[in-house]
Amino acid sequence: RIIGIFQKLLPAEESAFLTGLTLGGRSEFSEEFKEAMSLSGTTHLVALSGYNITIIAWTVMSFLLYFFPRRVSFFGTILVIIGFVVLTGAESSVVRAAIMGFLVLLAREVGRIYDFRNAIVLAAAVMVLENPKVLVFDAGFQLSFFALLGIVYLRPAIQKFFRISENPGFLSWRDNLLTTASAQTAVLPILISNFGNFSLISLVTNVLVLEFVPLTMALGFFIAGAGFFSYPVALI
Repeated sequence: RIIGIFQKLLPAEESAFLTGLTLGGRSEFSEEFKEAMSLSGTTHLVALSGYNITIIAWTVMSFLLYFFPRRVSFFGTILVIIGFVVLTGAESSVVRAAIMGFLVLLAREVGRIYDFRNAIVLAAAVMVLENPKVLVFDAGFQLSFFALLGIVYLRPAIQKFFRISENPGFLSWRDNLLTTASAQTAVLPILISNFGNFSLISLVTNVLVLEFVPLTMALGFFIAGAGFFSYPVALI
């Protein structure tokens, strides 16, 4: 139904991209568009991950806290995250992100310190115990965890080596540059072995677009929500 709303309101390519950005669907992409995303290093935008879960969890939690006690808001946010995982097909990247997102919320709820590295290990352990084959046969699992490990371990090293300021910069360009560089370096062997290419301009493209992804996602969810009740409102 959401995909149908996007298709009614937007041109085919824009509709397909918004579907990918909000729900992770790529079936409507033309071959030319898939190639363009691959060559520009932006395919990850339509692979749902911690970025998407973070935006959803933060938005839902903030909204619920206006109306309900903290404990109710916590459980409500968890239910929304689970619903989103099921809605989007429970891909490896989004399952990993959901587990880690749950741990962040749980740590805040019980007053414990959230340890990023422990959360990565626990998320991987849960997924491998459920299906050991993901270690070898699921490129999404490999890309998701290697990118995350790159951000955790390589990012500080790159920042220190090149003496990059802590200031995120205009539209967070430094922050996006560091995140992209560390993640892309970590997944480089997997990209080449599985897909046979690597984008040399991915650093530039991601610096230009990443800051606008949360806004675009929010707009997409609003269009979808409005489309269930009123086509004219969604169109506006």
